Amino acid sequence: MSKRETAEKKMVLPGDVIASPEEFMPGKNTYEQEDSVRATLPGQVEKDLSKREVAVRAAVRPKALAVGDVVVGQVEAAMSSTAGVRITFVNGRQTLGGFPGTIFTRGERGGRGVRRTYVKLGDVVRAKVSSTLNGMNQLSIEEPHLGVLATLCSVCGTPLTKDGRAPTCQVCGSVEERKFADDFGSPDIRP
Repeated sequence: MSKRETAEKKMVLPGDVIASPEEFMPGKNTYEQEDSVRATLPGQVEKDLSKREVAVRAAVRPKALAVGDVVVGQVEAAMSSTAGVRITFVNGRQTLGGFPGTIFTRGERGGRGVRRTYVKLGDVVRAKVSSTLNGMNQLSIEEPHLGVLATLCSVCGTPLTKDGRAPTCQVCGSVEERKFADDFGSPDIRP
């Protein structure tokens, strides 16, 4: 059984000297440089006296997206088969820095040979995280509650509203094609 102690609640920053190699071996979130053991990230120093090892417990654990999370973000790049999204809400909670995400529209409804516009630049979308493989947040808008929540008319720039079956511009009459969420146009859209 190892005896682990936290060193006087001491907070360290990356590069701070926390021990000498003669006292302790470098542990998690530390490295040895010349005649010192240093921290690799901000956190609290922990010493394992039985192993003679020093480690740093991270002060902040980075939040990562998980498969199944429902996210809301804005389309920052739109191509024929993909769209880049800056995610600002995860499961209804706002993120500070945002996360990048990608919607792959090639496999979405429409099938082979059918050209369809799923999202456009500037659209606010609700999506579900379908994969986080290799650190890439792949998003899906296939379900009825997922898709475009808010957008502007591509002709005149007026916010679109739901008029009957299709979202229509009230100023120029343009009817837009997108993959709209089933609650598009409702006044109380929750992230």
